[in-house]
Amino acid sequence: MKRLSHRLRRPLIHRNQRRLSAHIPRLHPLLPRAARLVRAAATVFEPLVLASSEIVGYRPFSHRGRTIYYRVDNLNLLSNPATGRAPGLLLYFDGDHISRAGSRLLRRRSSLRAELAQVAAEFNMLSVPVLSPGSLREPRLTDTDSYAPPLTYNWWVRARSNGRMVRALIEEISLAYGVDMSRVWLAGYSGGAEFLSYELLSHDIDWLHGGGATFIGGGGADGIPTRVRERAALSPSSHAHLLMSWHVGVLDGRSPSARRRMATSTEGSWSARIAAQEGIAFYEALGARTLLQVTPGRGHTGYPIASLVGADLATATRLGFL
Repeated sequence: MKRLSHRLRRPLIHRNQRRLSAHIPRLHPLLPRAARLVRAAATVFEPLVLASSEIVGYRPFSHRGRTIYYRVDNLNLLSNPATGRAPGLLLYFDGDHISRAGSRLLRRRSSLRAELAQVAAEFNMLSVPVLSPGSLREPRLTDTDSYAPPLTYNWWVRARSNGRMVRALIEEISLAYGVDMSRVWLAGYSGGAEFLSYELLSHDIDWLHGGGATFIGGGGADGIPTRVRERAALSPSSHAHLLMSWHVGVLDGRSPSARRRMATSTEGSWSARIAAQEGIAFYEALGARTLLQVTPGRGHTGYPIASLVGADLATATRLGFL
């Protein structure tokens, strides 16, 4: 009985990963409520910030009862299909945001989508930004659903389920557009980078025949489940056909949120540089070719995302990964 009661008192651990996020501090219980109020207030101003045409342009994709939204941005910029050259694929996953107005993939004044579309076109690749779950519509809850909307719209909560959705989406896009699956590039910033390293690239990559990934301001390995690590260790060359590139700022992790984490948690402050080193160690053990760029003076914001992705695509092409 004592042993049972001890087990019942143990804190629950998320089934998908050891920690829900490597870069979000543990929050006061009132903060989620405040965030929901901020989110509700932001809807009043969203028409001034969001471009309605961009919202309409996103297509729904449903898998196992859940829906995410994506769009194909640059078909008009690609090589003439008559040449018979199959396009590659660039997918982008952004960081966390509290409201739709916080998404650079939806904001009227954000140039990120256009920049990524141009970069992808230079390498004859489709540019497909994918909105984090809930960005256009809140999750639909049922009486039997124990899931509650998270503090932010993000990729790393329910990472395993999100991974299944994205893999199914990639399969649909590849069939619809005749994608060359040996030329696939995944790019993520912050929480999007963590999703790529924790889930999407850590297992079940038979669909990915060549290419690689760009991790910006994230991309650690401490959220990879133990069972995934154990299974990955059995295939030490599973990622040998991939180039994986990390970009971090020296000051990334010394933000106010990181200082709050140190004050409220025993786990210490998060560092993008440490996350990158952990991610590199994990994927090098699986045979991947890895790169690391550390930028002096850079914090967690202001990364030139499209430029970094473009530089990685050029490197991957030169080294024969694309």
